[in-house]
Amino acid sequence: MKKHRGELEIDEDIQLESTNWKVQRVAWVLMAFVVFAALLGFTGNGGIGNLQRLKAGDSAEGLEVEYERFLRRGAPAEIKVKLVPSSADSLTDLRLNKDFYEKLQVEKILPEPSGQYTHEQGITYRFASANQPFLVIFYVKPEGMGSLPLQFSTSKKKVNITPFIYP
Repeated sequence: MKKHRGELEIDEDIQLESTNWKVQRVAWVLMAFVVFAALLGFTGNGGIGNLQRLKAGDSAEGLEVEYERFLRRGAPAEIKVKLVPSSADSLTDLRLNKDFYEKLQVEKILPEPSGQYTHEQGITYRFASANQPFLVIFYVKPEGMGSLPLQFSTSKKKVNITPFIYP
């Protein structure tokens, strides 16, 4: 419906303009949400202060896991595990729950484990440790979606993490 205002003959459609303004406001809110999510690291690596990377456990207690809070399905990711071996043994076992190998495709492990054993509860990787702290890096690709509860454990300590996998 076209209306004329005052003495000028200008065609106006107030209902169309009102709808247009509402759509613009919704679009601005969505754009602000995307920028905010990117700043927090939801859309990829980084974010303000690298908020996406989290640590669980404590290397002083023998086990610390550094991981990305948000993963994308099929995109490469890293999980870093700092291990302090027990002084009595030159081999260190790192046990992971079943979800680790069922929902993550392990592409590479550095350093390579000297042994690998699957069992009912999950998988165990054995590393030659030379009686000093060392870092193990798992290069993985998530295959599932949603929350992924993972448990890392040694003979002394257990650490639970729950990264979230986006589609």
